Amino acid sequence: MSLAPSTLQRLLEQRLCAGVSRSGMKESPPQVHLVGAGGAGMTALSEILTDFGWILSGSDLDVASNDFSPAAPESRPGRILKIHQGHDSAHLPTTADLVIFSPAISADNPELIAARQLKIPTSSYVEFLSGLLKQSTGICIAGTHGKTTTSAMTASILREAGLASSAVIGGEVTQYGRSGWGPVASSDANDSDSLLVIEACEYRRHFLSFRPKIAAILNIEADHFDYFQTIDETYEAFAEFAARVHSDGTLIIRADCPLMARLKNECQARIETFQPVSNASALGRNAAAQADWAVSSLHEEMERTVFDVVRRGRTFETLELSQPGRHNVENALAAIAVAHAAGVSPDAACSAAGRFQGVRRRFEEVATANGVTLVDDYAHHPTAVRATLAAARKKYPGRRLVVAFQPHQVSRTQQLMDEFAHSFADADKVLLVPIFAARENTDVADSTLQELVSGINLAGSSVEALSSLDQLRATLEDSAQPGDVWLTLGAGNINRIAHEFARTVQRNYTGR
Repeated sequence: MSLAPSTLQRLLEQRLCAGVSRSGMKESPPQVHLVGAGGAGMTALSEILTDFGWILSGSDLDVASNDFSPAAPESRPGRILKIHQGHDSAHLPTTADLVIFSPAISADNPELIAARQLKIPTSSYVEFLSGLLKQSTGICIAGTHGKTTTSAMTASILREAGLASSAVIGGEVTQYGRSGWGPVASSDANDSDSLLVIEACEYRRHFLSFRPKIAAILNIEADHFDYFQTIDETYEAFAEFAARVHSDGTLIIRADCPLMARLKNECQARIETFQPVSNASALGRNAAAQADWAVSSLHEEMERTVFDVVRRGRTFETLELSQPGRHNVENALAAIAVAHAAGVSPDAACSAAGRFQGVRRRFEEVATANGVTLVDDYAHHPTAVRATLAAARKKYPGRRLVVAFQPHQVSRTQQLMDEFAHSFADADKVLLVPIFAARENTDVADSTLQELVSGINLAGSSVEALSSLDQLRATLEDSAQPGDVWLTLGAGNINRIAHEFARTVQRNYTGR
């Protein structure tokens, strides 16, 4: 049985850890079962529900059975989240008040079937987030690239500034050791006053379920080829998302967005633009004439990037950013613009952005031993690959750059073949592993990978195709040289061996 709005409203009223409803009556906390609990979004959701004091259980194909308590702020008692290996009707507690399932779960999942038989309400991840957003002042970050970092930085700024805020982020925020949290600060604030930051994904038009008060569109490129057939379909979806921002709200959008002319007629919210920093050939005060939010006096150094944030021609503040790459300057500019729309002061926004420590799997330095550095990143689109390698060249000048890349989806690799082939120019050596073929037929995966190998060779980069992640691990163990920087890139499961690489490096090179 689908989740009725009245049921969601009742459950969301039971949000205090003590189980006290708005009426002041003590109630037992809701019991919720998460199907597909190991995914990034569902992990963040489990953490915010833990802060609400809800009792959780879950299952996932790729997570070994484990008991753990998601980190919770002080004063919030932890709740145990039991994740079962695989999907089985026996994993569903018969006393559950609600079942939430991830976008990867099909309708014939045995736990969903059992929930329907037991008449336990069910909700998709997106549906539940939509209901949660209606209880708060919603902030949605959308775009082909940069959603996780910008969402995390925005949520961090709000939290550090002391505003009542929550977050559901698609990656673990390093400085907090978690990807989701319930209302932080101002515990006596009304729900509608509390800010909630979430990533708004365009896949299957999921973001059209949300009606935010503040939103950002970071960029729009062709992607998700198993759903969007043309770039025009992608543009149409983003235009619909922009039109859903509340009329008294704010839309932050990249100044060169192809939808700008259209949105001026269709979007009722106030529109503010930010400068496209990542591909700018020159930065200066003249950039302020092109966008409401711009960058000047940009200095890119090995360990930090320093720049002035300019708003409508006047310097906002100076920011020292620890995340490398111009794409992160752009992410920070958008996050500061969003935070400013939410009421954060200029100095507080830039100060908090400067303290931001990043997100796991976004240029994450996993380890360094005997001069060998391992960096893991989620980059799986040619634009993101180029940006990540450019950042690596800037941060590690003169060092050999070995890039291990796991393409994500056959359709994306095929449709962007030429772009991928030319995205590795900054690498000294490229190691390709088999395509992570999510949600699609794998019959042509091998031939597609070989086509990519040929394309990278023709583009002038040194490339080698490996048969598996195990062969990649063995190759890196055998070929690593002091002074190397190894990057593991991809949105599939290549990150699973990053820490194995780190342990190998430390074991083989420490003390030599």
